[in-house]
Amino acid sequence: MSFVSSLVRNLLGKPVAADFRDSAEHFVSVLREHGIQLTFAREDLQLVDDLAERLAKHSEYRDALGCWLGEVLVRNFAGEWVPGHALGPAVRVVTTTGVKHLFPLGWIYRRADGGESESIAAKLHRELGYPDPAHLRKFADSGERA
Repeated sequence: MSFVSSLVRNLLGKPVAADFRDSAEHFVSVLREHGIQLTFAREDLQLVDDLAERLAKHSEYRDALGCWLGEVLVRNFAGEWVPGHALGPAVRVVTTTGVKHLFPLGWIYRRADGGESESIAAKLHRELGYPDPAHLRKFADSGERA
């Protein structure tokens, strides 16, 4: 983390991109310790609804899952974390149709509370063209990809 972003975070008390990245990386390492091989690959977006549904009862994981989702967008769609909006932290992505602001943490909360009607995959498909909601994947109870 740069000195400036560390200073801003400590003075303002607001998380910055490095905080979201660190949270996402820690989340992935914790899941791996439990046999769930999650990565930051674009293809893992096919698992996001399953993860949100499985973790919905565990509120303590919602922010971490949202950070992971945001980092996947940053790393695979040339996204950038931008300061918080009324809807929470956003990832700005430039697409062929213009600039989009995506709200990964807010989307996780809505999916966890609202169920299938709040599909994150459907939102991502609408905004970025990926993943195809008709071809999503799940984790088996053992942690393997089903």
